[in-house]
Amino acid sequence: MYLAFYKLNKEIVFMNYKKQLTPRSRYNSFRYAIYGLLSLIKQEPNMQIHAVVAIVVIIAGIVRHLSGIQWVAITIAIGLVLICEAFNTSIEMLCDLYTKEYNPTIKMIKDISAAGVLIASLVSVVIGIFVFFF
Repeated sequence: MYLAFYKLNKEIVFMNYKKQLTPRSRYNSFRYAIYGLLSLIKQEPNMQIHAVVAIVVIIAGIVRHLSGIQWVAITIAIGLVLICEAFNTSIEMLCDLYTKEYNPTIKMIKDISAAGVLIASLVSVVIGIFVFFF
């Protein structure tokens, strides 16, 4: 049993809820996550680019016979970019759900979220340079 609270009209509300931990609920959790991943790849052009780049890097790593620690670095770099892109897409979708009209605050939120992906991508490029060229 979990106890959660949140602010609603400046008033704290307490909720009791119990999460199911059945094999069926775990199966559904994985199914929803896989569906989300496939939707992200299918509908988000930037994720498609990241996925192609990740595949190219993995193939290059196989050809170059990377060491174990190099594979760890590459895996973390790829994962970092993909995770950031997933969060960025989610944030953008939530902002669009909130309003379709121009809003300077929404623009800033989207820009900051995109900056997170840019930072992750740049860090991944630096990691790739170290792994493949040094």
